Amino acid sequence: MTTRTTSETVTFLHPFLLSGADEVQTAGRYVVETDEILIQALSFPAYRRLSTFIHLAGRPNSSELARVVQIDPAELAAALATDAQAQETVPTRTDRTATGADHDRKRRAKGFVMDDWKRWVALNTTELRWTALVVGGVALAALFT
Repeated sequence: MTTRTTSETVTFLHPFLLSGADEVQTAGRYVVETDEILIQALSFPAYRRLSTFIHLAGRPNSSELARVVQIDPAELAAALATDAQAQETVPTRTDRTATGADHDRKRRAKGFVMDDWKRWVALNTTELRWTALVVGGVALAALFT
């Protein structure tokens, strides 16, 4: 039987808990490996999941440097979804201030661009007139040919 192992890195922005691990894990990047077996009975390649493992740091107050724990992929997906939802919470007071500052900065930048555009037009009126004359002349010449 043919087996394959796929590996992916998942990122948690908040501490999380999985039933395969004894304690809450810290936020960070974790490698998740999935072992699958090729289903021979089909006319096209298809794989069935055998197991899913996550690489964790060793337990505190132990000699472990790292450990690999078998987990439920559905539980991992739920933990990642919960972590993503935690990012979408209502911003705190300091976040609102930062958001307001960002809005003001964008508004000032837009005004800056508009002011610069008006200034450019005022300084380049001669070039704009020549451009209009050339384009008009070409259009007129094309009309008569």
